[in-house]
Amino acid sequence: MSGRVRERIGLGLGASIVSFAGLLAAIGCSSESSDGGTSLIGAGCGTDGAPPCAEVGAECVRDAGCASGSCVAGQCIASGSGAAGGGGSIPSETGSGGSFILTDDFEPAAGAGPDVCVDLQVEFERITPTVVLLIDRSGSMEQAFDDGRDRWQTLVDTLTDPQGSLLRRLESSVRFGMALYSSDRGFGQGPQRRECPVLTSVDIAIENFSAMSAVLGDAANGPDGDTPTAESLAAVTAQLGAVTEAGPKSIILATDGDPDTCDDPDSNNKQASKDLSVAAVQAAFAAGIRTHVISVGDEVTQSHLKALAVAGAGGDPTAEAFTALNTEALENAFASIIGSVRTCDFTLEGTVDAADASRGTVLLDGAALTFGDANGWVMPDESTVRLQGSACETIQSDAAGISMSFPCDAIEIVPR
Repeated sequence: MSGRVRERIGLGLGASIVSFAGLLAAIGCSSESSDGGTSLIGAGCGTDGAPPCAEVGAECVRDAGCASGSCVAGQCIASGSGAAGGGGSIPSETGSGGSFILTDDFEPAAGAGPDVCVDLQVEFERITPTVVLLIDRSGSMEQAFDDGRDRWQTLVDTLTDPQGSLLRRLESSVRFGMALYSSDRGFGQGPQRRECPVLTSVDIAIENFSAMSAVLGDAANGPDGDTPTAESLAAVTAQLGAVTEAGPKSIILATDGDPDTCDDPDSNNKQASKDLSVAAVQAAFAAGIRTHVISVGDEVTQSHLKALAVAGAGGDPTAEAFTALNTEALENAFASIIGSVRTCDFTLEGTVDAADASRGTVLLDGAALTFGDANGWVMPDESTVRLQGSACETIQSDAAGISMSFPCDAIEIVPR
């Protein structure tokens, strides 16, 4: 193993303090000096041109430098008193809990054997998805929906409820953005084209619930105008394409009717406008962006709704198209879609061969998860740990903590 290591190594050792050089010697590691020589391990003692071997109690850097043949924690000890990996105790540089943090390049000593290979408590980052809500605010969203409210108000209440909103609960683990879309008779018929689509947007960010709630709750952003779905999808696809952070990208389209276009704001009943919307969803998928669709009410043609869902999943005929006819169905649709785009993937600061993956340890709230179990964890690639089943559900419900460790000979640390 090589590379700059900043992980905490759980040695379970004593609390006195020794030099970095002493600890490296004790665990059989070497470090090169700035002039290219070896600063910690020199020539053997007692030979021509070399200093005499050190006696018990003297400072040392390796066993060969001691007359007794035993160097532990930078000090020669009597033979048999305990060496690294043989019952002795290597003190901690930090002096707290027996932990030690290596902050320089190191290599295990040649032939050191497995006793000097300790577990690394590795660093990792959660993979964060990016989701843009694309919400139709055309005039038809004023139609009655459920519980005395219109479609628009029901949707707003569903997304902004401070107690039950998924946007609020997941704002720290999902990058959310939002675009409300409509048009004022498309491009119009005058010599100067009108703006189309008309988008009221919230930039993509973590912790975005308050900003999205403010835009949704502003009466000036209520239902008005037409439904240029294809053009709006294209605009949001471009916005997502500019996101450079790692993680999956998705669009959630919530609409209450068939689309028109900027060129023809009266084309809701035309197949051409529907085809343009499906093509826009296909283009988004080709750019690495999935699209999920919710019909708010039952006015979206079911065949078109299904075509959008299938295109958004890259042609998967089993992709679900959601139709919400009441508040509960609308809430369930958002919960199902957002649940499907959340991730329980974590990126390690290192790589692990597939053959060594099962040697790792993943703790969730202090309890060990089982490698390969449907409710445990797996490694889909050499640098990703994925929680599955109930473990994934627990971490999505704001579990108190997760930690991961691997034996040092199983992981190759990759510096950031």
